[in-house]
Amino acid sequence: MHALSSRYQIQEVIGHGGAGTVYRALDTQLDRPVAIKKLHTVDGAASQSAIIQNATASLLREAKALSAIQHPNIVTLYDMGVDEEGPYVVMEYLDGQTLEEAIERAPFPMQEFSMLARDVLNGLKAAHSRNILHRDMKPANIKLVWLSTGELKFKILDFGLAKFSAIPSVQTMDLKGGVLGSIHFMAPEQFERSPLDARTDLYSTGCVFYHSLTANYPFTGKTEPQVMMSHMYHQVGPLGELRPDLSQPVVEWVLKFMQRDPNERHQSAVEALQSFEETQR
Repeated sequence: MHALSSRYQIQEVIGHGGAGTVYRALDTQLDRPVAIKKLHTVDGAASQSAIIQNATASLLREAKALSAIQHPNIVTLYDMGVDEEGPYVVMEYLDGQTLEEAIERAPFPMQEFSMLARDVLNGLKAAHSRNILHRDMKPANIKLVWLSTGELKFKILDFGLAKFSAIPSVQTMDLKGGVLGSIHFMAPEQFERSPLDARTDLYSTGCVFYHSLTANYPFTGKTEPQVMMSHMYHQVGPLGELRPDLSQPVVEWVLKFMQRDPNERHQSAVEALQSFEETQR
């Protein structure tokens, strides 16, 4: 992290993932804690050089768009760039657990789920309005933040970072051809290498919602290819049976996110929010 060391004092590793390593650091200029994510790149000087050159322009464009989003449900981006080791982002440091960790304790009751649904969809609405896709919505990329007022907020992490990893189709394959950890939350079009749009994020969000309500994955299998086929053939688990306390409108609302055909899903975060409020009447 040679280019970063003059400003940021790295303190500890706080996370590893398929796309990169996250560090807690101190911004010595502004005297504030930050999180720095270094994105993984492939081995080899030639590959590194090509990756860095190709990533720079895209990173700067994405940084400008992301930094313009000041939203309570999206982690704040402070800086983004490329050094000799590859792409990196500097963002707001959030203390607390991820949604993934929270679900490990117990599925969400309806009251907490309502807060989650509204916060996540409001965050997506803000990003999608600027044509920014997340591409890797999953519980590990949602943080629970307790405000000083005692209010619980959910914040989305890592917008758009998946496309900057050197790993081919970071949401799908690693360098050995294996599927990375996001497989349970990926849309069918991601397996097919088809064009992605806002409905792709919404599909993944529906998988997150299902998981938060049941602590189960909506699409399962004993092997990674079986999970992929479960997505492709829409073999979703019976949400209503797993959560009989949920109203039928809520069950149908969640399942609509995960339709195989993007045209049959909620078409936007705005539409999904409006539909959710209708289920609460």
